[in-house]
Amino acid sequence: MSPLSKAISIFAACVALSNHALPANEFSDSFIREQFEKAKSEPNNRVLLDIDQPIEVVFQALLAELPNYSDDVVSTLFDNSNSLSRNELDVGSRRISTMENEDILVQKIILFDPPNSFAYFTQMSESTVNAPIDYSIGHYQLTEQANGRTAVQVSAVFRPSSRLTAFLVRFAFNRAFEQDFKNAEEYLNSIFRR
Repeated sequence: MSPLSKAISIFAACVALSNHALPANEFSDSFIREQFEKAKSEPNNRVLLDIDQPIEVVFQALLAELPNYSDDVVSTLFDNSNSLSRNELDVGSRRISTMENEDILVQKIILFDPPNSFAYFTQMSESTVNAPIDYSIGHYQLTEQANGRTAVQVSAVFRPSSRLTAFLVRFAFNRAFEQDFKNAEEYLNSIFRR
């Protein structure tokens, strides 16, 4: 069982233990901005990656090639119908990942500055993945090094949907987060330099 599958199983157990109501379907733009700032300055988790690939390759892989490094993701597509750039990938686009069990995870792009950074807000109300979190925000900051390598900082904030199970949720989320990005770093460093 992959780390993400284990984390989702723990999430499902946490949901079963908790009678906490699900979060409201919508979060205000000001709340999302506030949590985005928190993701940059005081994240729940942060990983640093050192990748021997050009910045453009790394940006594209971390944004769109999730099936290559995330154990449970089988496909990723983008819905650009609400994008700031008419029908092109930009702020407002939605990244939709389909899992092995056919559940989907919907993430709205809230920052898009290729190839330097992007961020997403997980839309749990539109996702079918069973996870006891109200929301999560992921922020990716890429820096091109003088030697042609790319340094990446990925940070995330999230809120468990129940204080009763918060410790277990944090543990599972952080473990899956770190494993996925360890896999991403290994994947990107193992492919032929593009």
